[in-house]
Amino acid sequence: MADMSGQDPSEITMATVDEERKGATFSGTVILGIDPEGGEVVFFRDFLIEDYKGELTAYLATDGDITKSIDLGELDRKSPSFRLPIPLGTDTLPYNTVVLSDKKSKKKILTIDL
Repeated sequence: MADMSGQDPSEITMATVDEERKGATFSGTVILGIDPEGGEVVFFRDFLIEDYKGELTAYLATDGDITKSIDLGELDRKSPSFRLPIPLGTDTLPYNTVVLSDKKSKKKILTIDL
């Protein structure tokens, strides 16, 4: 899914996640990259969420600050590997984190440094 061919490896921004927060376990890889089908995306590869019952929303943020972020939408928990598109024309340079927050309460659950 995360076909990074044709991209300079030094320009691929990614993070490996293995965290326990709020009684839940998060593991996998998060990649900010170019989708082979077009546009920039945040890839979640082999991303597992254990023991979390709520729904999560992902944000591409600057320093974990949701007020300086792009709402990427709800996480797809049916599949461990999925992508969330970034709006076309977005300058992703200032964004260095992915924040997962509870959809209902809006509380930050996990901040992933890219």
